[in-house]
Amino acid sequence: MEIIVDLCNQHHGKLSELKRMTLNAFSAGADIVKIQLMDSESYFGDTKRKYRDIDYEKFANLKEYCDTLNVPLMATAFDEESFHWIKSLGIKRYKIASRTVVEDRKLCEKILKENNPTIISTGKCKPNEFPFGHDSKIKYLFCVSKYPTFLHDEDLKRMPEKFSDDSYSGFSDHTIGIAACVQAYMRGATIIEKHFSNNIMAQSRYEGGHLGSFDPQSLKQYSDLVKELDILNGRTDK
Repeated sequence: MEIIVDLCNQHHGKLSELKRMTLNAFSAGADIVKIQLMDSESYFGDTKRKYRDIDYEKFANLKEYCDTLNVPLMATAFDEESFHWIKSLGIKRYKIASRTVVEDRKLCEKILKENNPTIISTGKCKPNEFPFGHDSKIKYLFCVSKYPTFLHDEDLKRMPEKFSDDSYSGFSDHTIGIAACVQAYMRGATIIEKHFSNNIMAQSRYEGGHLGSFDPQSLKQYSDLVKELDILNGRTDK
């Protein structure tokens, strides 16, 4: 299983925090670190979420830091400018957010035209809707776009009984804790994506979505559990 942690809005625009989160996530078992690139004022229509923004210089610095740690970095582009940032740094893997799928088809098509591995969240799509078809470069993630998502949520009950590359390859998780991630693994998911926070309770005063994040302890717990389950289920030779 591939564990992708999304630094998202937990960094508050600080490069030092981005680096600290990256190191903590990598040390706890993350396979890939992901960042969201947006102009929050243009995207949301106000300045309330400016703490989500990072500029190109910080993004490039983070890429250099990840290279030093040998941690793969991927990014979500929310507009054409950020898409060009990703390309300019030679990042060869993309994420398309579910809101972009339904609101900016043109950007989606430009990203997919690069023919690089691309992960697509489907939280705002219809159930079992795969808007760009299937090929070896596209992986769809089952997703419930609620922040946080509670375990009793009816939409979460639509999680596939079996994940596969011809439907949903993985799970973009916004629930509290790791139970839903464990269930996704047991149903065959090969990708888990989840937000990451250095300190969930300290940051939850900004947005409820922080509550649905990994922290270093829960990420380590999940990563270790997956490794043990891999052995039990014969998914590894080690």
